[in-house]
Amino acid sequence: MHAASSPLPAVRLHEPADGHETSLSIPHFRWEPVLEPKPEAMPSYVIQIATDKEFRRIVDEDRIAAVISWYVPDKELAPGEYWWRVAGVSAAGERGPWSPLRALRISRPQRTFSVRKGTSLKGIHRVFREAAANTPAQVVFEAGEYRLDPRELRVFADLKDVSDLTIDGNGSAIVLTSPGAFVHLTNCRRVMVKRFSFDYDPPVYTAGQIVAVDTKNGAIDADILPGHSLPDEFERYNRDRKGMIVTDTEDFAIKRGVQLVFPHAGFERVQGRRFRFRLENPKQALQLAPGDIYVLDPRWIDEGGGNTFFVAGGEDVVYFDLTVRGAANECLTSFYADYHSILRLRLVRPEGRALSANNGGNNHHNARHGPWIEGCVFENTGDDICHVNGLVMGVMAQPARDRVQLALNQPFDQFGGAFLDIRPGDYLDFFDRPKGSLIARRRVVSVRRDDRSLDVTLDSPVEGLLVGRIAPSHTAQQAATQVFNASRGCNQFVFRRNTCRNGRRVGVLAKGWGGLVEDNTFTALGGGGVEFWNAPFEGLGAVDYVVTGNRILNCGRLSRQHAGIWATIFKSGNARLHRNLLIARNEISGFAGPSILLRDCENVVLGDNRIDDCTPSHEPIVQSNCANVAEKGNQVVRTGPCPAAPGSERR
Repeated sequence: MHAASSPLPAVRLHEPADGHETSLSIPHFRWEPVLEPKPEAMPSYVIQIATDKEFRRIVDEDRIAAVISWYVPDKELAPGEYWWRVAGVSAAGERGPWSPLRALRISRPQRTFSVRKGTSLKGIHRVFREAAANTPAQVVFEAGEYRLDPRELRVFADLKDVSDLTIDGNGSAIVLTSPGAFVHLTNCRRVMVKRFSFDYDPPVYTAGQIVAVDTKNGAIDADILPGHSLPDEFERYNRDRKGMIVTDTEDFAIKRGVQLVFPHAGFERVQGRRFRFRLENPKQALQLAPGDIYVLDPRWIDEGGGNTFFVAGGEDVVYFDLTVRGAANECLTSFYADYHSILRLRLVRPEGRALSANNGGNNHHNARHGPWIEGCVFENTGDDICHVNGLVMGVMAQPARDRVQLALNQPFDQFGGAFLDIRPGDYLDFFDRPKGSLIARRRVVSVRRDDRSLDVTLDSPVEGLLVGRIAPSHTAQQAATQVFNASRGCNQFVFRRNTCRNGRRVGVLAKGWGGLVEDNTFTALGGGGVEFWNAPFEGLGAVDYVVTGNRILNCGRLSRQHAGIWATIFKSGNARLHRNLLIARNEISGFAGPSILLRDCENVVLGDNRIDDCTPSHEPIVQSNCANVAEKGNQVVRTGPCPAAPGSERR
């Protein structure tokens, strides 16, 4: 990287303000985007953080593609004085002028509150309340194991409207003895949770090794694994009957060639720890064999285990250096949470267990910026490793051609306290799902709220809307117009330097404006490594995305249509909603079927990807309904043998 001969524009810094002081040891940094993120010649930004004005003592330096205009360090900044600056870098590596530098002070929290070993959950909650009322503060745990029963209080740390608080586990282990949640933060700002491990005893799912398969009657006999609860010990296993199939290996990866879900229709104890399960679809028994592992992964929502780590609203919530060995539903969930950072977190499967999370690893909704996820390990999740999106809304009424009314109570908006947070300047997308077409994109001029709805005035009329509520039971087929706030679609999402393995479904499923999926390893996933598609009620297309330097190895294990890197729109063929994509320097190996499958895309560069293609009957790179796709420098190596290509089962 060298100084540009023809100057690039200077970068204008946004936050933190010059001279800002904070007790949050991992703040975020943001600047005005001044570079055009062209896939064919992607520029970048370089940021430096130093302890001296001359930048001789640089403590952090990083470079990030120009689709992103904010930054989060992956390590804590010690208390003291810092200076920071940002410069643009051309695609050729020429650096533009540095921004004016800014000063930042990291201070120690003014007060410290201690939690001693042996403190009850009620006692821990009392310490949290006292610290929250006296911020900036930190809560420091005495190192040790805390075995806690959450049946009454339900959540280990439950905070609302708290700012400038650090909760330091000091290496402590939190073990819940019944299903419950670990951390819930509502409308919190500059809150960090760090240096804990979290687990359940017993695990919050169960699993058994199949010893017999009755294909005639659609039943299986399974011996429940040591250390796991018996199915008849919890009513939840009878009410939430979803199951999955993993292999009897040390990794408990998804069995290749099976379907996503294996629900049972009831079970009975045969003897001891052996149970007989009747499959809801008897034909699914044909996919099973003795030695397979049948996993029951219920979502413990009613019992308080739903959304195991939950952030609702607020900003600058940081999870740092956490180890999570079990999640009773989704592990990491957020709604309307801006600048949420998840750093060096390890969601891992303990020895002898088949699962780490009963649902997805990450599900993040409706952020304006973020999240930023870096340096983490996610393994053996019960759904997607990471899914970011904006949630669907329905049109309540259209009182004028340039006005729409949106009900505050939207079935998929699970955090009503944000009141949809539609602001002047936001962009709304109106989408016809049955046709797969974008009806219109309109800018919001004004918003008026009453007790039931938002009355939104748009910058120009919109025609062809079908008024109606988007209901969960009819989402995939419903004709009513879908509405998305494109300005709250988890834009500026970063997922880099993470390891993802043995998940049930997709590595990263994303959409939104501006995203970076960089230098990750995806191994033995049920689905693809990186996928862009409009889930029935969660977002539309991916725009200004960079997918680079990733390794996608032996994924695509489920019997369904997908690819190592896959983009599509449902219904496909009527719109090109994925735009301005750079897919470069990725390695894809062991994927049965196409390695890269692009549908409904425009302005895409596929460059310098390496594909070890073991299925000569398939083209390694497939396109349909795409425009302006450039392929250059991609290398395809024919190898074998390869698993049979999965079927095209619909999502």
